[in-house]
Amino acid sequence: MTPSRPVDAPPPPPYRLVDYSYAVRNLELLGSMSSPDHWMHARLSALPAATLQRMWGLFSSGEFGGIVEAVCDLHTLTGRAEHLALARLFDLDRLIDACAANTDVLDGLHANQHIPVFTGLVRLHDETGEERYLTAAKNFWQMVVPHRMYGIGGTSSGEFWRARDVIAGTIGAATAETCCAYNMLKPIRTLFFHEQDPAYMDSYERALYNQVLGSKQDRPDTEKPLVTYFAGLTPGHVRDYTPKQGTTCCEGTGLESATKYQDSVYFAEADASALYVNLYSPSALTWSAKGVTVTQTTRFPEEQGSTLTIGGGSASFTLLLRVPSWATAGFRVTVNGRAVPGTPVPGGRFGVSRTWRPGDTVRVLVPFRLRVERALDDPTLQTLFLGPVNLVARHPSTGLLRCALYSNAGLSGDLLPSLTPVSGKPLHHTLNGVEFAPFAEGTEDPTHACFRRSEPRVIFGTSDSGVANPARSDGVTLLDEIWAGAPFGSRVALVTRVRATVSDWVSAGLLGGADGDKVVRTARNASYAP
Repeated sequence: MTPSRPVDAPPPPPYRLVDYSYAVRNLELLGSMSSPDHWMHARLSALPAATLQRMWGLFSSGEFGGIVEAVCDLHTLTGRAEHLALARLFDLDRLIDACAANTDVLDGLHANQHIPVFTGLVRLHDETGEERYLTAAKNFWQMVVPHRMYGIGGTSSGEFWRARDVIAGTIGAATAETCCAYNMLKPIRTLFFHEQDPAYMDSYERALYNQVLGSKQDRPDTEKPLVTYFAGLTPGHVRDYTPKQGTTCCEGTGLESATKYQDSVYFAEADASALYVNLYSPSALTWSAKGVTVTQTTRFPEEQGSTLTIGGGSASFTLLLRVPSWATAGFRVTVNGRAVPGTPVPGGRFGVSRTWRPGDTVRVLVPFRLRVERALDDPTLQTLFLGPVNLVARHPSTGLLRCALYSNAGLSGDLLPSLTPVSGKPLHHTLNGVEFAPFAEGTEDPTHACFRRSEPRVIFGTSDSGVANPARSDGVTLLDEIWAGAPFGSRVALVTRVRATVSDWVSAGLLGGADGDKVVRTARNASYAP
């Protein structure tokens, strides 16, 4: 698999995929300047192995950033053994070995110091063939996602990782350092070369369309980058785009983020048999291997879909359209206005194979649903998502807001009918007079990225049963259990689910029989949105 470069660039390393958004580093110049890399190798190779291990394990003296990735790229260009030897001198063996063995040792580590390590490990695998490097990187990603990931796609608390699966317990004003979100995109895209798991791109999309976009204030400035240091997820948090700590690393990465929005939109099989469309983003691709262009036109995520138009010559290949994991209903594809048969699977890909001709138009519809995501350590602490977009409440309160969302849920499980859209403001809605807006909007409004879920009574289709909504010891309520079965194909299917769940809860002593009958009767008589 090889990241693609312009036709006049040197040949890339041997991957199976080609990334048609890869930005070329000017490493030829560095390769021709012998002193920097020779100096590093001479200095580091003279140190005892124990000294190197201690040095790379120190906070924050051991933070060497993307040097391993860069030196591996240099080795690809030069083939010089000392470049590969230099890259290996940065190995932190105890971290690599633990992650390769799938032993989670991230608790207490400085997040942004170590994330680039794993991007470098993937590149070391590419250059050496050593599986422990790649295995360590894959396992690392799974230690962060979802176990240390906030809803906006970021990670870290006060710059450090905390215990696995502790999300609610780590939320604060110094949550989710911006550099961490930026740097996590790099191992994700690098791992995708080796394993085309759509889950990688679900994670990439989450971070990009929420924290990365939301880290930049939505106003111009000729002197300051106006980028957050921490996202901050406490109730009523106001984002600080001019950190009081002075110039931060996040300002530098924040500036670079704006140059990398084209990254990872398209990948292609190296034999040009297939084109992966990973992100729905306005973009233009020139695919020289096929002699075609692909122009993607969309206002996503304000628009729930995208249009791809083929240009250039004619070519046969498979277009692999990502079906986001959140796209649980209604994903469909047309080519030149005709529906493409097939069954889209959320978290998978939808393939369209044909001989493409200039002017062919592919329309992808990706309907959004409103859903919640629960904190791993507290299911009542939740975040709200409309498709890929994290909606945050704009409210000055510094206490957690309490929200009820089931009162008008649709048969599909969509919670959106419980909210009211704001006219003229795409993706904005209100609930009980409180406005919810995309986290990605870089304003200085006090926001609530998390809220306390509170459903005091059992309500279906705005019909109140008058029965209190009971909860199990783990915090899961009767309504949670019922709606976990969505989508429902009909009212009958929903009532069947209600009846079975009520029976189980009555048998467990969590709900009285008479109250159970009221719940079933209310569900049967209520009216529902689709």
